[in-house]
Amino acid sequence: MRTIGQVLRGHRQRYGMTQAELARRIHISQTALNQLELGETKDPRFSIVQHIAEELHLSLDTVSRETRESV
Repeated sequence: MRTIGQVLRGHRQRYGMTQAELARRIHISQTALNQLELGETKDPRFSIVQHIAEELHLSLDTVSRETRESV
């Protein structure tokens, strides 16, 4: 099972966006985004995940499904 951070990082990279760019777009620090992607944020705020998904043109259903799927 992949973490939310791993799922979001994969989509961010496929989209060709840097951490700095995504963090700036959703108004969080790059450090906070990096911690989320690395799984260091154990319970990320729903609003942050929602904003990231919107910027990456993902539905929350997609993010949820991909966290449950095996790698």
